[in-house]
Amino acid sequence: MKGSLQDQLLGAGLVKKQDAKNIQTAKKKQAKQSRTTKTELKNEAAELAEKARLEEQKKSQELNAKRKQEAEEKAAQAQIRQMIENNSIAKQDPKAPEDSELVYNFTDDSKIKTMLVTPANHALIAKGLVAIAKLENNKTIEYFLIPAEAARKITERDSSSIVLLNDYDKSDKKDDEEDPYAGFEVPDDLMW
Repeated sequence: MKGSLQDQLLGAGLVKKQDAKNIQTAKKKQAKQSRTTKTELKNEAAELAEKARLEEQKKSQELNAKRKQEAEEKAAQAQIRQMIENNSIAKQDPKAPEDSELVYNFTDDSKIKTMLVTPANHALIAKGLVAIAKLENNKTIEYFLIPAEAARKITERDSSSIVLLNDYDKSDKKDDEEDPYAGFEVPDDLMW
């Protein structure tokens, strides 16, 4: 395959002889005109190549930004998973009898869910000191009890992982201190 591209195209029959001559004369006219006006020849192929390179670079940058964002989201989900697993609190006491567990109802995506918890955890959830978090594993959802501090940190990254976090108001504590019946326990048969 020796010869110029024009000769190769002529040999392959892709270009007619007359078209090749017309292109040659047009190039010669352009070159002569640029010498007389002392302007540079426009290299259309180079301009098109530069434009294509810029478009390709832009697409590449967009793709890289998208991949980076996906990687950051994946890292955040891994951090959330690790925080939930490391800070999880046992829902039930393995030594306690089964009938001592209390049912705690909560909503997750407008569905009512139920969890058996110890009476101490039930009270901590109600006060807002313990939160309920969820982890999704291959189409199954697990619920965990975690401290409220960890839940707040998780909420900063992704609020959809925290199912329930009651607000703990210090003014409620003042009411308890001023309550004249604070020293009296509520009988078990009045719990609902």
